[in-house]
Amino acid sequence: MDLHPTEDQRMLEDAARRFLADRHPLGVARAAADKPFEARLAQWREIAGQGWPALLAPPDQDGLGLGMREAWIVAEAAGRHLLSLPLAANMVLLPTLCAAGAAGQAAQWAGAVMAGDDYFADAAIRPDGSAFIEGAGAGVRALAAHRVGDAVVRLELHAPTPGAAGLDPTMPVARIVQPEVLDSVDLEVAPGTWERLRTRLRLLRSAELLGAASSALEMAAAHARERRQFDRAIGANQAIKHRLAEDWMALDDAQLAGVAAVAAHDAGAASVGRDSLFAPLLAVEAGRRAAQNAIQVHGALGVTWECDAHLYLKRVLRLAAALQAEVSRAELLERIWEGGDGRKAA
Repeated sequence: MDLHPTEDQRMLEDAARRFLADRHPLGVARAAADKPFEARLAQWREIAGQGWPALLAPPDQDGLGLGMREAWIVAEAAGRHLLSLPLAANMVLLPTLCAAGAAGQAAQWAGAVMAGDDYFADAAIRPDGSAFIEGAGAGVRALAAHRVGDAVVRLELHAPTPGAAGLDPTMPVARIVQPEVLDSVDLEVAPGTWERLRTRLRLLRSAELLGAASSALEMAAAHARERRQFDRAIGANQAIKHRLAEDWMALDDAQLAGVAAVAAHDAGAASVGRDSLFAPLLAVEAGRRAAQNAIQVHGALGVTWECDAHLYLKRVLRLAAALQAEVSRAELLERIWEGGDGRKAA
């Protein structure tokens, strides 16, 4: 299995980074919680114009029909630029919505997302029945997915909820004790679809986390080259340069694990269940450390509102919390030990 990017994938990576650098600079991310719905929707239309929401959707349903390797590239770029829209969740759900057929409510939802006319916040239902919504905002409806059976996935459409700046000020969130369900659809799906949905979302969240942590590391390295004390750059000190080098290696290891996992996913390899467990485990550990060290390299400046390093740290911490809320570090290690079989670990 070749893990080197193809020419098309390198072009996609370059295009995604240039587009987000131009259309979604950090100043836009800072004001995410205060944006009106119309501004968010206009931003989504631009993203839909790039084809990213439909990246995993089948070509016969107006999708691009690409794989998780391409989705990983886009999700990582979104993390690097702190995209304030729930792109990964919409990308993951869209193929399942399209599989419902050319007619029906789910197909209408899919068509609106791909056309840029609508998008959905990501609603995670907690055991007590409450919902935690990422990408919440006035006018933004949320979509929650439930596993009803081996071949049935239920989608619930929740009423719009105003978002607030939580841990991560660049992604508005909300917590609803009793969510209002506007509509629900039961989709008959192929066996294993639910596990595939959750695996895809974990991998793309890992990519987004690594993108944010990589930007934090690059910012820290640039600061270490420019900041001078005692007439030399602080990056010349071993305590700083060795730490930055270790962070780079840890992020690179996590990146390689993620690329291997998405390549196995696209190839339908038998090892995909086990391979997909390493990426979130390594991404959380490496991402947290790199983002936290970036704050330390910046010193007191790192915690000020004017410095972007703390924004990357908060994005990393939010994504790490989301990943570990679903599968803890201990459970990931146990599943890896058991060969990737989640049922044994449970």
